[in-house]
Amino acid sequence: MSGTTTGRNTGATTPDERLGRPKTSAAAVFALVFGLSALFCALTAILSPVAVLFGLIAIVLGVVGLKKAGQPHVTGRGVAIGGLVLGLLGLLLGGALIAGLTTVLNDQKQVDRIERRLDDLKENLPTEVPTPSSLGPAG
Repeated sequence: MSGTTTGRNTGATTPDERLGRPKTSAAAVFALVFGLSALFCALTAILSPVAVLFGLIAIVLGVVGLKKAGQPHVTGRGVAIGGLVLGLLGLLLGGALIAGLTTVLNDQKQVDRIERRLDDLKENLPTEVPTPSSLGPAG
């Protein structure tokens, strides 16, 4: 009897497969996760190169998720589309930030202006840091 109650092996291994419930494509879910990560990294600006990488991964997984969602008993078309859109947004925003930073940092006039501003800020730093005892009695 191969362990089934009916005596015949249907090939189903999980309860969802035996009951015929559709399952969400793992590629679609990962596309959404990478798309959200790409957008988050792009919004932090310093992680823009990571955003570009995550955006590319999300786009590839989104396309795979869309193809998988077309199979019988597999869902996740909307999740895959969401991953594609977020991945594309993260990719474009990350690429734009990288291009902007590269342009600013390659302009010597802008770099000099930033350095002067940083020097001004350094000069205005306090020389003594107040401690609780120097502030007087707490009252």
